[in-house]
Amino acid sequence: MGDFDFWRHQMSVANHATDEWNKEILREKQERKYPKWPNEVMLKILFGGSDYLKAPFKPQPSWRVLDVGCGFANNLVPFADIGCECHGVDLHPEMAATVQEIMDERGYKTKIQAGSNRVLPYPDGHFDLLLSVNTLHYEGNEENFLAALKEFRRVLKPGGGVYISTVGPEHEIYRRAEMLGDHRYRIRDFDFRNGEEFFFCDSERYLQHYCEQVFETVETGRSTEKLIKLPLDFLIALCR
Repeated sequence: MGDFDFWRHQMSVANHATDEWNKEILREKQERKYPKWPNEVMLKILFGGSDYLKAPFKPQPSWRVLDVGCGFANNLVPFADIGCECHGVDLHPEMAATVQEIMDERGYKTKIQAGSNRVLPYPDGHFDLLLSVNTLHYEGNEENFLAALKEFRRVLKPGGGVYISTVGPEHEIYRRAEMLGDHRYRIRDFDFRNGEEFFFCDSERYLQHYCEQVFETVETGRSTEKLIKLPLDFLIALCR
């Protein structure tokens, strides 16, 4: 496959994935079966303070917070509750508009717009905290993965932090994926994401390795659980 054919194939896959996410967001909104509560591990790490982190990093009401790949913006809820200025981005304007409607209906003051891991529509040094909850692995190769981390850092204020959660090796989506090499995997036999290429860190050590190329301070961890029949496994990091 030539360079142009490869690029066209990748764009086709990306466009298909965006279309499928649009359909999923609209379906869950219509059925009112979308996530309404924030990620539990994120809450523990960011609001648990010294119980979990070597250096406390407690959200303040004055903070400006961005959720990248925000989905239904449920992870912004605890920050909006304490008075933070809350922003979210997701892949497509239609998705963003749907989520903005949901947050408006729920009574939360947020700004949701189109954006992605590597293209954030904000100026340098704009945020105190950036959330990346289970979206960074959608960057299908090392170059894009690092570019996303650099873009996260660009929009952070001095002293700001990034909370990252990404798929770990015991997660069912990882275990079913086809390995392509160099942390690259193709999703198969899982859901509408089948055929997409993900970049999995494989271990906590690798997540730290990549984050340390961009950030001065990195604390990592792992959350693994088995919910009766579904294994869930996530690598986590707080980068500053």
